[in-house]
Amino acid sequence: MLIYAQKLGWVVLTCLLISGCDSEEPNVPAAAPKASAPEPKLAKVEVKPTLKGPTAAELVASVAARVDSSVDETALVAALAKFEDRKTTLASIYQASERRHYDASGAISERGTEILDLLADVKRHGLDSRPYGFGRIDHGTFSVHQSLKAEQEVIRAQCKTAACARVAAAIALWLKGGQAGEAALVAAGLDKLDSAQRHHLDACIKPLAIQTSKTRQLIWQADVTVSAAVIRYLVDFLLAKPAHPFDFMTPQTIAKLAEEHSERLVERIAAHPNDLAAVMRAAWPIQEQYKKLLKSVDHYAAMVEKGGWGEVPSLPKKKLTKGAKSVWFLQLRTRLKAEGYDVAEQGETYDDELLKVVQTFQRRHQLQSEGIIGKGTLRELNVSAQRRLRQLKLALTRWRSALARDAAGFYVHVNIAAQQMQLWVAGKRERTHRVIVGKDNEDIDYSKRVKGKINRTKMFKAEMKRITLAPRWYPTPRVVDLELGPALAKDPEYFEKHGYVSEMRGDGTERVYQRSGPKNLLGVVKFQFPNKHAIYMHDTPSRGLFKRARRAYSHGCIRLHRPKQLAYDLLGRDRNMKKKKIDKIIKERDEKVIMLKNHFWVYIDYISASVEPEGDEQVATYFWSDIYAYDKAYFTGQLPVKEVEKYKAASLRGL
Repeated sequence: MLIYAQKLGWVVLTCLLISGCDSEEPNVPAAAPKASAPEPKLAKVEVKPTLKGPTAAELVASVAARVDSSVDETALVAALAKFEDRKTTLASIYQASERRHYDASGAISERGTEILDLLADVKRHGLDSRPYGFGRIDHGTFSVHQSLKAEQEVIRAQCKTAACARVAAAIALWLKGGQAGEAALVAAGLDKLDSAQRHHLDACIKPLAIQTSKTRQLIWQADVTVSAAVIRYLVDFLLAKPAHPFDFMTPQTIAKLAEEHSERLVERIAAHPNDLAAVMRAAWPIQEQYKKLLKSVDHYAAMVEKGGWGEVPSLPKKKLTKGAKSVWFLQLRTRLKAEGYDVAEQGETYDDELLKVVQTFQRRHQLQSEGIIGKGTLRELNVSAQRRLRQLKLALTRWRSALARDAAGFYVHVNIAAQQMQLWVAGKRERTHRVIVGKDNEDIDYSKRVKGKINRTKMFKAEMKRITLAPRWYPTPRVVDLELGPALAKDPEYFEKHGYVSEMRGDGTERVYQRSGPKNLLGVVKFQFPNKHAIYMHDTPSRGLFKRARRAYSHGCIRLHRPKQLAYDLLGRDRNMKKKKIDKIIKERDEKVIMLKNHFWVYIDYISASVEPEGDEQVATYFWSDIYAYDKAYFTGQLPVKEVEKYKAASLRGL
């Protein structure tokens, strides 16, 4: 640099001299000769001596002496100490003491970018972003960038040439744990530097060592902060239950899960130790329904972004049927169009085209799809886009803690909210049946001395072990006391008319059952998966109820539409039983219990939105009724739900 400056100085001086000789002075008459004066002396230009720098080998040795490997260990320990609530799992991520998301230069890696993209998407999954510490992540990255700028300022202060700066940058990288050794510096151009440049480079080493030490600490802090967010992601997807009606967890409880279940999280991370983004994606429920609901979330989020839709005014009359005319239908068309329904915008008549669209809307909102517009349809129309989006995100939340979230192979899934049963085989939905679930009424169980919502179908999982053809029905003591007893008192022949038998058992107690036959309340087949709730699936003689859109009429068991078709399927697969043989057993009205050779799981969940097929490989978002008000309890902060309480009878009746 000094040589370059010297050359620049002589050029300037020469130009000044030339400029002086060529100046245009006015012509004056020649003066008389005078005595010659002494020639003026030119000022001496002081030539500074060339700075002598250390040799390349000495520079390499100087840098090597300042590389402090203990900085990484100290910085990692300090960073981990800030996350006591997930320290065990974090320690497993850093057991090799290597950064996971940032490289030595302070740049975030490709996999780190992938992780940040997944983290940035948590709101789409219906998750609260606050526990992820996005502010800390942003601050950490900003602090790293500021420290890197400080390194550049150190280099600029000492190095006056680009060649020197390049080698200084390589030294900074070595000091931070990047490419190291003489080869790295030579590759950056160390052997091309002259003595003066090496002198300035040597002056860089000490301040660079101080600043790069700070940078290393900040990089570790930023790296661990991202990993801490990854662990929170795994907790939210695998362990947290912020919306479960009964196993509800508070934010404080969820915050403790990382340490309480560290073994499970460590095991998950061990499956892809070098790819945390893959670990995160593997934490999603395996059901395709989850990914389909995410697309629905995107669709409704776009509607919300556009302003959603306004309320439809009150109906011009109590019920509107095909052929009705009113300006009200213009607003209905606008409303349906806003949600993506294919309907003409103009028209004051309830014509065939609009009727079909209304029927589709009703079907997708669990209404009777008859096309008759009443208060129920109006109520669903006036649910805002924002509320629909919240409902979809809640469905995602419920799927993450669903019993069937990772179900695979051969299994049955019952969705209470949809009143629907599905048979799944190897990831494919083989069968779908309507079901009737438990009533939502207030009731009393005198034998157990409890009252409340005792008829609701419970959420649980159990193994299907047997199928009973032509079953008898053994009513519970509560049913005998509250229903059969009063019926018998009114009509002494009630038992005989309806096929009931009362018999005395060996211990002197009475047992009542209903014989097999067309009047039997279990119908012709019963599917049993033993559980503490005494719930099973069965046929029913009251098949007309399956025509209703919302079906909560049982005492808790699951009544099945078209049950014989399911029996044919299951017994054909498991016991190679033919349809003809099954029908023969049913016709004989002699109860036959068939033990399954291959047991399979039955999962019963409550999820109030789903994506359903609609023919021609099309799918649509369905919003199911919140029949047990579990969604309402979540949105109003009333979880966990308390369904029953102790009942103290005023008398001994029924006890």
